[in-house]
Amino acid sequence: MRKVVAGHQVGSLEDAVLEVLWGAEEPLSGRELLDRLPGRRRAYTTVMTVLGRLVDKGLVERIPDGRSFRYRPLGDPEELTAAAIARLLSSAQDPGAVLAHLVDDLEDPGVVEQLAQALRRRRGRKASRRGGEP
Repeated sequence: MRKVVAGHQVGSLEDAVLEVLWGAEEPLSGRELLDRLPGRRRAYTTVMTVLGRLVDKGLVERIPDGRSFRYRPLGDPEELTAAAIARLLSSAQDPGAVLAHLVDDLEDPGVVEQLAQALRRRRGRKASRRGGEP
C-alpha cells in the first residue's frame, strides 16, 4: 500500500522507517533503525536502501558520524509538506498567482479559515518585531 508524504509516494517499509525516525529523540544509525522497526526482521541492506531512497526524496537527512551515518527526518509530515509547497512556489514565475489559484480552488471552509488564522498570526509576529500595529 502506497502513501503520500510531502508529495512523494512512499511504500509501506518507507512509511515504517519514517514513523520510527519521527518517534526517535535523536538521529539513528541504520542498525538502530533496523532494531526498532516493527514486524518481521528485515535485511540491513534493505533498510539502508530504503534510507537512501528517503534521502533522495528529501524526506530524511544523512548525517556523517565517524565512518558511518546517522539519519533523521527533515521534519514532521506537515513541515515536509510545507517545504515541498515552498519549493514549488519558488519555481513558479508568479508565486502570488499560484497562491491565488490555490485559495480559489479550496473547497473546505475549515482549511480557508486555518489559512486566514495563519496569516493573522504572521502579521502579528511581524508587527511585534517592528513594535507597531498589525
